[in-house]
Amino acid sequence: MDADKFSIRQQLSRLVPHRFWSILLIVTGCVVVSTLLVFGRLHSEFASEAMRNTQAFKTQIDRLNSLLVLVLDAETSVRGYLLTELNPAYLEPYESSERTIQGLLDAINRDFPEGSTDRSEFEMLIGLIDAKRQILAKAVREGGVSSVIPPGQSGIGKIYMDQIRVSIARLRERLEERNQHLVTETAKRLNDTQQTITILALGALGLIIALFAVQQRQAALRARIAELLAHENDVLESTVVQRTQELSDLASYLTDAREAEKARLAREMHDELGALLTAAKMDTSWLLRSLGQDISPDIQTRFRRLIDTIGSGITLKRRIIDDLRPPLLQGLGLVEALRAMIDDLGSEYSITLKLPDQDIQCPEQQGLALFRIAQEAVTNIRKYAKASQLELGLEAQGGEIHLWISDDGCGFDTTSPKLNRHGLAGMKHRVQMFGGRFTMASAPGSGTRIDARMPFLSAPPQPESIHHEPMA
Repeated sequence: MDADKFSIRQQLSRLVPHRFWSILLIVTGCVVVSTLLVFGRLHSEFASEAMRNTQAFKTQIDRLNSLLVLVLDAETSVRGYLLTELNPAYLEPYESSERTIQGLLDAINRDFPEGSTDRSEFEMLIGLIDAKRQILAKAVREGGVSSVIPPGQSGIGKIYMDQIRVSIARLRERLEERNQHLVTETAKRLNDTQQTITILALGALGLIIALFAVQQRQAALRARIAELLAHENDVLESTVVQRTQELSDLASYLTDAREAEKARLAREMHDELGALLTAAKMDTSWLLRSLGQDISPDIQTRFRRLIDTIGSGITLKRRIIDDLRPPLLQGLGLVEALRAMIDDLGSEYSITLKLPDQDIQCPEQQGLALFRIAQEAVTNIRKYAKASQLELGLEAQGGEIHLWISDDGCGFDTTSPKLNRHGLAGMKHRVQMFGGRFTMASAPGSGTRIDARMPFLSAPPQPESIHHEPMA
């Protein structure tokens, strides 16, 4: 058992660090999962921001392309107007472009705010477009081109148009470069975030596996501890049963030894003391008769008092013998012994007897046990109950002997720790010696009832305690 206790303590000492590691892994897992959620959120925000920025650059490039298309449409419209000898139908694209260009320039102006790196290029583009628009407007008003273009040279309108193309191309190229740089940086940040998320996910997975391993180890330790505890409980239960049986055997041995000692004392008192007292009484009576009138009246009185005293001693001896070993129990049986015991209480209580007409033929030891139970119960009633009515009953039916004693006394609390239970324990043990059941019902102010039930025995029980070696 000591080895089992040591093993349990050892297993418990192993379980405590595992609990610490479980808590540490859970806390670390919570931190890792929280970090994983944060990086996942950052990854999503980076991707959303990259999409917004890419869309913004695309929109800016589309505005520049739309601006170039509008200028080209205006130039083409004016050229067609002039070539068709001022056919007004060709001016519709020009007029539409004039209505749209200014709003588009305002939008592009917001794309290149003051202080930006491309602001100067944008301002130059605005100047070129204004100059180009003035030339086109003048050509529409005058219905033709006022200046003559020398052979082999380009006109001023074409020069402005080429510069507009170059300026828009530069702005668009710079926007595309910035967009590409932004895409590259965003891709790098997303890749770094993705790697971090992957590492965190793998870490979380590792923590889950480690926590599972620790939990499995804890479960194994708990199962081992439970197994050791169950084994120790079995050992303790077996020890308790063994000790209980030993105590029961010892109590049976002491009970039998006490009854045997009472029987021996009764025999000694009956044989030796009875003979001595009887002889003394006879000799005293002979002396009194022999001396007759030769002695004084005082001596005669003392002789008679001595004879009476010896007679009282014989009566006391007989009563003690009856208490030690009821002669009626051996001579007339259990029923008559109970009846004689109760008859002595007739002057003290209102008695109700429920005894069978015929004696119950049970073994002597069983009859003695039932008599002692009734005797102990009556003694307790006389000492503590303050009762006025008493009932004693005995019946045999269904292979069982039933003895009960009840009173209308003050009763008591059966759960009180101050209760002296030695007498009750003795009665209960006497019943258990014969495989019976002992019950007691009582409450303050409600009297007490004791029931003892035993099966019939064909022969007196032979408790194992009878064969125990004498105690030192």
